[in-house]
Amino acid sequence: MKNSILILLLFSISAFSNEEKCITIEEEKLPNYKVKVIETNHCVEPKEITISTYIVTEWEKKKRKKRKKTKNDK
Repeated sequence: MKNSILILLLFSISAFSNEEKCITIEEEKLPNYKVKVIETNHCVEPKEITISTYIVTEWEKKKRKKRKKTKNDK
């Protein structure tokens, strides 16, 4: 009984350690102080790709806001 619990625990730990990030974000600089952002979601079957264009200052604000949110969630 103890061995099966130990094996189950080790399996669950290894499953969580192999977890990959679902969303990747690529930034590409454009002329006139703009940034092209390509967001790819790998967790859904047909990959979901979102392309957005922001002014540099707008994008920096969004990144800061997201960092604060993830930092507070941990």
